[in-house]
Amino acid sequence: MSDSTQTDRENERTSTESGYNANRRRVLQGIGAIGVGSAAIGTAQAAQSTRARTSAYGSTPAAQSSEAIETSAQFWSFTEADLSTAELIRECADAGYDAVEPFMIDDADEIADALDETDVHMGSAHVGLEELEEDFDGTIETYSQFGSPALVEPMVADGTWSDEDSVIEFAERCNEMADRVADEGLEFGYHNHDHEFQQIGDTTAYDIFAENINDNVHLQLDAGWVLVGGEDPIDYVIEYSDNVQSIHMKNMTASGDFVEVDEGHVNMRAVATAARNAADVDYLVYEYDQAPNPLESIKIGAEWMSKLNHPYSPGGVCGIEGAEEHPAKL
Repeated sequence: MSDSTQTDRENERTSTESGYNANRRRVLQGIGAIGVGSAAIGTAQAAQSTRARTSAYGSTPAAQSSEAIETSAQFWSFTEADLSTAELIRECADAGYDAVEPFMIDDADEIADALDETDVHMGSAHVGLEELEEDFDGTIETYSQFGSPALVEPMVADGTWSDEDSVIEFAERCNEMADRVADEGLEFGYHNHDHEFQQIGDTTAYDIFAENINDNVHLQLDAGWVLVGGEDPIDYVIEYSDNVQSIHMKNMTASGDFVEVDEGHVNMRAVATAARNAADVDYLVYEYDQAPNPLESIKIGAEWMSKLNHPYSPGGVCGIEGAEEHPAKL
């Protein structure tokens, strides 16, 4: 390939990516918070989606629910703080979160003490499917002492999502584990990244997965990674509302950069509105992958989770003391 041809192709790719990113921003920023029904329709029209998604909400905007969703924080966000899990629990309690989501158990006794001494609880935890398969009884015993957290597989490698048979096989493993965990009074689920949204025929690997899991499999939808995967997170909250039990409120740019919750290309207000009105979500989980200023981000995340939980009011700003503007204006 000549240098000029290579340059032309790179310019074409850059132009295409720029157009995609701009379109994605317009789509997400154009979704209003006045109702999930109209949001879903606006998204489909703006994106000219090739998937024929339907919603029970039709063309009438859904009524705003005033019920708040519990807020949580994924501890992967705060690895740069070099604090123990118990110390992070106390930091999150002070910041105002309702729950926490650790990814490791470093000292079970200290964690139990921190949970007992604060107002937060362990709503969920990132636990590998293989860990459960290899030591089911031990893993269940470990996490049961912290209440009834949902046990969520944080990531399964790209190869699983390359063809329909592999995806369905993985879905069946999740179904089996969800049944076993349910017998112990817990839930099992899966957290997505972006590679699950690769195309398989005329659909995505994630769609195949979501359509082959049982009702008791907990989908933890990561809003930022859905965007980077080329899809609309609001669309997925609505489409798989029966299984979406928690949402990682992770903001990212369309090109895959990690940013603070109020800085990326995901319309977090619309995600929270969809969670409240179209699904039965247990937790909005703050995440900012390895935040460079973790102790500051703990507080920023708690503040914004609280703001996003406040129902939208077209007549004025949200009723949160000290709020300078309505969080819909991201």
